[in-house]
Amino acid sequence: MLAAPGVGTVGELEVLEFLEVFVGGGQGLLVDARLPDDYAAATLPGAVNLPATTLRSDNPYRDDLLTALGVRHGDHAGAFDLVFFGAGADDEEAPAALRRLLETGYPATKLKYYRGGLDSWRALGLTVAGGL
Repeated sequence: MLAAPGVGTVGELEVLEFLEVFVGGGQGLLVDARLPDDYAAATLPGAVNLPATTLRSDNPYRDDLLTALGVRHGDHAGAFDLVFFGAGADDEEAPAALRRLLETGYPATKLKYYRGGLDSWRALGLTVAGGL
């Protein structure tokens, strides 16, 4: 259930509330950590794609990604609140992305993990976006 130290795990109701309050208010992002082809086929409504591989320390563009997430010159004070998810409970992409963000100094208090991912979302009959 624990994706990374200090990162809380959330369920569907919390994801829906996060979309309404944080994403709707421009203060947060729902993040699909899977590869672009998987994201394009189906994802949660309102999600953006940020594959876990792009957050590796050897990616020369990682600092640009952190800037897009609200990190300014190593200062995380203005960083977005983020909820990460992957394909499902057995998918390692979202936990890997969360651990990589923590390594940059991203505050764990601004990170959440939706463990059920796309599989649980679909199983519950919730709306899926796709065909992007």
